Amino acid sequence: MKSLVCLIFSFTTILIWTGHLDAQEKINLTAGIGIPDLLNVGMSYEIRQTQVGFSIGSMPSGSEESIFALSGDFYYHFAGTSKLSERRPWYGRFGLVYLRDKTNSQIDKYTYLNTRIGRDLNISKSIRIALDAGLVFQLHHTEIEKKDSSGWNFDLDFPLMPSIGIKLFFRL
Repeated sequence: MKSLVCLIFSFTTILIWTGHLDAQEKINLTAGIGIPDLLNVGMSYEIRQTQVGFSIGSMPSGSEESIFALSGDFYYHFAGTSKLSERRPWYGRFGLVYLRDKTNSQIDKYTYLNTRIGRDLNISKSIRIALDAGLVFQLHHTEIEKKDSSGWNFDLDFPLMPSIGIKLFFRL
C-alpha cells in the first residue's frame, strides 16, 4: 500500500510540474496488453515530447485466482519524425507496477520497476499504436499465506524478467 501511495504522489507531482511547461498538452485514453501490466485500460497526459500515464489491468483466470495490476509510466519521445504527429515516434518508457495475485491459499504482492523502449505507429492524428519491449525489475515481494495449500507449491521468483506490451492510444 505504501508503494501505491508513493506511485500516485509521484505521478501527480510530475503532472503538476510538467503542466506548466507547454500548452500543447493532450489527454489520451488507452487500452493494451503486456507483461507485467496485463490486459489494461488507462489514461495518459502528453506535454511536448513527454507523456505521463497510468493504467489498471487484470487477467482472466480461474475462479480460484484473481490478478490485478496498477501501473504508472513516464514516456520520453526522442527520435524520428511522423507525418501525423509532432511527437517523435521512438520513446523510452519507465514506471512502477503494483501486481497482486490472490488465490485460495495465498496472496502475492509485487512492486516492479518497468523499463522499455518502443515505437509509436500513428494510424491517424488521434489514434496510434505503441509497441515496446524491455526489462522489469522486482523491487519488492510480499507473500501472505491464507491456508495450507494442497499439493506442490512452486514459487518462482524472478527478480528480472522481460517486459513487453502493445497499447492503443486515442487522443481526445
